[in-house]
Amino acid sequence: MAAADKLGGYATGFGELDANKLADNVTDDFKLLDKDGKIFGKGDLPGYIAGLRKLADKMVITDVVVDGGTAWCKWQVGDIVGAGMITFGDEGVSREQLFYA
Repeated sequence: MAAADKLGGYATGFGELDANKLADNVTDDFKLLDKDGKIFGKGDLPGYIAGLRKLADKMVITDVVVDGGTAWCKWQVGDIVGAGMITFGDEGVSREQLFYA
């Protein structure tokens, strides 16, 4: 699958807060670096998404910018607004660093 398709599937997974769609579009060594320094892997996605679902039933993703294998976006889940920097390729999303207050 093309890198753009993997990135799109990843965005859809977060938009719908669907851990299975996320897992389908990340690499086996995927790392999500949360703002508090905590690192979540592919196997942690169901628990991570369950936590987000306590805040809202979807994530709104806007202001997406893509440059090569890096993407940036603004996102909101419930009252929390943040940004993400994503690294991706043909095998899927390999890393995301989150920023929010």
